[in-house]
Amino acid sequence: MRIILLLSFCVLVNLAKAQNDVLDNSPASVKWYKLKTPHFNVLYQNNAKEAAEQVANSLEAIYQPGAKSLGKSPRRISILLQSQSSIANGFVSMFPRRSEFFAMPTQDYNFAGSNDWLNLLAIHEYRHIVQYENAITGFNKLFYYAFGTGTMAAMASAAAPQWFWEGDAVVTETAFSNNGRGKIPAFSLQFRTNLLTNRKFNYHKQYLRSYKDFIPNHYVLGYQFTSYLREKTNNPDIWGKIATTSWRVPFIPFRFSSSIKRHSGKYVVDLYKEMADSLALRWQMQVDTLQLTTHSILSNQSKTFTNYSYPIELENGKIIALKSGLGDYEQLVTIKDNSEEIQFVPGIVNDAGFLSATNSRIVWTEYEYDPRWRMKSYSIIKFYDVGSGRFWRLKKKTRLAGPTLSPDGYNVAYVETDVDYKHHIVVADVFNGNELVRLPNPSNHYYSMMRFDETGKRLVALKTSKQAKALVLIDIVDGTEKVILPETNWHFGHPYFAGDYVLVSGNKDGIDNLFAVEIQTGEIFQISNSKFGAYNPSVRKDLSGILYNEQTESGLAIAEMDFNPASWKKFDYRKDDSKYFGWLQKQEGSQNFLQSIAKQSYQPKRYRRISGTINPYNWGAYFNSDLSGATLGLVSRDILSTTSWSLGYNYNVAEQSGAWDARFSYQGFYPILDVGVSFADRKVNEGNYNIRVIERTNPDNITSDVTYNRNIELNWKETNADFGIRLPFVLTRSKFISALNISQSIGYRRVTDFSNNLELPGINLENFRKRRLIPLLVINDTLYSIPLYDRVGNNNLIYNKTRATLFLYHKQSPRDFLPKLGIYWNTEIYQTAFSSNLEGGQFSTYLHVYLPGLFKHHSLNGYVTYQGTNYLRNGERNYIFENRVPVPRGLSIFRAQNFVSMSANYALPVWYPDIALGPLLNIQRFRLNGFVDYAQGNSPLFNASNNYLSLGAEFTFDVNVMRFLPQLDLGFRISKGLTPSTTTFEFLLGTINF
Repeated sequence: MRIILLLSFCVLVNLAKAQNDVLDNSPASVKWYKLKTPHFNVLYQNNAKEAAEQVANSLEAIYQPGAKSLGKSPRRISILLQSQSSIANGFVSMFPRRSEFFAMPTQDYNFAGSNDWLNLLAIHEYRHIVQYENAITGFNKLFYYAFGTGTMAAMASAAAPQWFWEGDAVVTETAFSNNGRGKIPAFSLQFRTNLLTNRKFNYHKQYLRSYKDFIPNHYVLGYQFTSYLREKTNNPDIWGKIATTSWRVPFIPFRFSSSIKRHSGKYVVDLYKEMADSLALRWQMQVDTLQLTTHSILSNQSKTFTNYSYPIELENGKIIALKSGLGDYEQLVTIKDNSEEIQFVPGIVNDAGFLSATNSRIVWTEYEYDPRWRMKSYSIIKFYDVGSGRFWRLKKKTRLAGPTLSPDGYNVAYVETDVDYKHHIVVADVFNGNELVRLPNPSNHYYSMMRFDETGKRLVALKTSKQAKALVLIDIVDGTEKVILPETNWHFGHPYFAGDYVLVSGNKDGIDNLFAVEIQTGEIFQISNSKFGAYNPSVRKDLSGILYNEQTESGLAIAEMDFNPASWKKFDYRKDDSKYFGWLQKQEGSQNFLQSIAKQSYQPKRYRRISGTINPYNWGAYFNSDLSGATLGLVSRDILSTTSWSLGYNYNVAEQSGAWDARFSYQGFYPILDVGVSFADRKVNEGNYNIRVIERTNPDNITSDVTYNRNIELNWKETNADFGIRLPFVLTRSKFISALNISQSIGYRRVTDFSNNLELPGINLENFRKRRLIPLLVINDTLYSIPLYDRVGNNNLIYNKTRATLFLYHKQSPRDFLPKLGIYWNTEIYQTAFSSNLEGGQFSTYLHVYLPGLFKHHSLNGYVTYQGTNYLRNGERNYIFENRVPVPRGLSIFRAQNFVSMSANYALPVWYPDIALGPLLNIQRFRLNGFVDYAQGNSPLFNASNNYLSLGAEFTFDVNVMRFLPQLDLGFRISKGLTPSTTTFEFLLGTINF
């Protein structure tokens, strides 16, 4: 237990960020400005002041009420409004302390509900800020003052499970917003489905997830957990008490569970079971009252969880859908007469919560990325024609969302959000991208899920304001707008024209069903009664049937029911549904928080990158990321992620020696600049050597012949300096995830006071002690030695390093642990330079290729490498750089001038056990890899050549340790060396062998 706890502590206590990290920052050309409010610094880019003021006002409004149930309100913190990213997201970090809001709304109504995007971010992310602030208590306060915000945050995260952090934030957004995720049925859809189909998985599987069954993420578990106990106890402060008790002593294992026991009377496993049983009973009683709608299933039914989302009929009668699941990455498929055909595999889909298709054409959005700047990304519209097989994009480098095709397939309408957070509806030509219409939007409302009517002259859309959401009809000819359904907090979305109606999916008593809104009158009719949920309606071309997604035990299936308005029942969407979460709003004392935000104007000031250069977030002692050492010092990064530096004394655990070290990385230029300096006392144990000592009066008269086994230890003082330039490029543009990294660096190493500890009876080794030699044979007073090629000795070494790395990996499903297709290529060149006392050079290249195996999720892969090393006859001037290529597993390899190695592997999943060994170990998957490794090395200078051949198997378990959500790979390897003959057994921890 002590060892496990120590390892967990090492992993979680603020692992030092490597200087080689590429920081997530915006282009150097972006100008930043700051709004200073009483409690926040809101930073925004260029001309996004209006959006920044909205964020500032929302945060100030929630400052007190958003912290009340957890404890104290936080100190001043900086909020970054990121306008260059096209990803709908937000986060809070203590590395360094800040929060970032991504100013690109989601199109998915099941994510945002009827909320304004920036207001929703303000509520949710602010709660995380409050959580971290209240985590500074007890011993964790000591960690904070002694080691910094990073260590405090790591310990706080270890003390409380991730489901609490996110669940508590979702509860807050549900209580303080019009339509937070806790009020959205789709959010808990899969949890509900699992419970109602007798899949009450144990706590460990429900939290840590599974490759066997689909488990909703920890946001869902967390919301259900935190809201259940708050409702049961009618105590809004209950989780604050539980978390505080745990945060006070964060190093005690399973403290959170014992805290739950202290305040609720049950441990976490028992409370989870009680909650699951209670929800299952409540939901089953509701289902028992329903008269379910008759429908037919058109998609293939699989035992593996699979979604067939957004079904639409094409002109050839086939149904197009987006398929994804545990065993499948996203792909566009067509279905007809129980026959399924893959049409196209898109790239990284920007899921808008719907799909548009007409005739034979399909349109969707994908993410693309700026090659250099990680905070600059794009949302690109892409098309595919099923009939011709043609694929194309509308424009490059855009921020577009929610594209929909006109009935003839020649025009596309979409929403554009610019970097100033202004929203525009645009209609463009499908083939050349030329704008045909740009509609005015003076109030800057956000439009989503647009659809053309049968004339191609009107659009139906969801229109979200600061207060609520409406369903509107937009005339694209004259720009006029008709309200079909006035602003409401009733949860609905995915509109689709159907004659005189617009079909939508909407909430009734916590279950999403299909509804029809009559265009002329605005009356609403309920179409379906589903057990779990009905989504994404569309209609047949002849209005004979409604296609939609029916939630089933194994995912979203494509279902069909008759289009029969006479059977529909009127529905009052204004019906009060507060019984499901009204108690939560009462506990927080807020019913209409977002509708009462005061509007305050703040004077902006220019914020320059250099102002935050000195911003330590870690101090005192911390562990390095590879656990090879501990550092006493400072780590800093500015909040714009432009400059990072570290300074301190690093203790090397393996060598039991220390070094003063300073690292600096500036990433505000297109190339990244890295500088490092260190001053070290080095100590290395070279192991045992057999040294033969011969005494003789002549070659034939040997008076003594003794072999000594001696352990050689080297000591020296070392000064290092290096300067490097990196160009990291993200190249992803399709279903292949790809990147290219090029780097160039110059290093300097100066060694003094080099010595070894060798002692031999009766032999004077003073001259030898200062040299980088190992004597293997001593004849009388003459030493015959080999040089330690990889040691500098008392010399200056100046070297140049060039590296290029490229990878191209096919996107993967959750069950894929290796790419279906892919390559990884790495080439490195080392060369001594300038006035270096030593001479050496090395060229290495490595290519790894991934191919599909015989069955799904299997992988046939292998590599081929070459490494050429410069050797000199004068060994004392020769320097050998460290090996940079893999060698046959289980064998000891001698360095050669020319070295070629290759490997063939076949990897496959064997078992998804989902076995929890108490709270200590949770086993999710067992994998097997068989391998054959071969290598050949030759050194013409020494007239030597060696061949190596081994084969074996690796047995790997994907596990969670001590209920931590991040997964570890544990296993063992058995290697059989054929040339040379040997057998090796090794334990594996990730890529570490021991």
